[in-house]
Amino acid sequence: MLSKLLFVRINQRSMIMCYRYKFMSIFFLTLVAPISFAENIVVPKVKYNYVSFSSISDKNELKTHTVAAKLSVPINVKRAPVIIIAHGSGGIDERGYKYSKSFNDANIATLEIDMWAARGLDGGLSRPKHVKETLPDIYGAVKYLTSRSDIDTDRIGFIGFSWGGVLAMLIANDTNVLSHNLTALIANYPVCWAYNKIPGYDFKEVKPNKSLLVISGGHDEYDDPQDCANLIDFLPQDSKLRTKHIHFDDATHAFELPRPSSSFFDPYAFKGKGGLVSISYNKKATDVSVTKAVSFMKDKIVNRSVISQRH
Repeated sequence: MLSKLLFVRINQRSMIMCYRYKFMSIFFLTLVAPISFAENIVVPKVKYNYVSFSSISDKNELKTHTVAAKLSVPINVKRAPVIIIAHGSGGIDERGYKYSKSFNDANIATLEIDMWAARGLDGGLSRPKHVKETLPDIYGAVKYLTSRSDIDTDRIGFIGFSWGGVLAMLIANDTNVLSHNLTALIANYPVCWAYNKIPGYDFKEVKPNKSLLVISGGHDEYDDPQDCANLIDFLPQDSKLRTKHIHFDDATHAFELPRPSSSFFDPYAFKGKGGLVSISYNKKATDVSVTKAVSFMKDKIVNRSVISQRH
């Protein structure tokens, strides 16, 4: 009996000590935790919103669509300049994210649009018949951006990859009033052989209020290595002065995609003969391309300069 009483008392003391230890631990953590938590807080630099808007068509035969997009706005800029990002035939991928992040880091907002979901398309060869059919998406994006108080509507740029690059080339000499807002354009590997040859793909000037940067690769199997340079050489002199060209000798089509090397079929490859287009990631060319794109946009829509000499 005595041993049982001693055991109970020892247990009671152990429990009391245990509760005291737990209480002190909780009290200590209550004091320390807020300080530790505060030290680990990362203040976001960009606000992300998933938005939608209607495409705008100036032709009755084209249907309007509800276009989805990701809007990324740096929070430390009162009215941010903005870049519209247009994907290639494959749809939204890593390229848009990489360029968007770099623009955001430079305090430039981005609107990355999805042209395929609005049409129920899968990408690749599941795409519209003509790139012009997607111009209404860009017009709708411009109108949407002009409605936002956190966007500087006088500083809107555009960058596109492949299909989106073709859009940039078409916008460069487009007469639509909403195209006038797009003053800085970047066309990444925009299938240079096709312009002024295939109906509807006209590229005969760069409008006076616009600046254009064309990025091409020497191993792009849509074009011959000199096709983009030759296309620019045929422009009127004043348009040449508003155009810049960067060429990577060892870059393929879509060279920024950080994936294993692959290929896909396109009837527009090999100057319209059709065939398999090779894609190979080129980190060096990607880093230079992104850096040059950010520098171009900072110069043209942040500082609002105009290309004054041939590069």
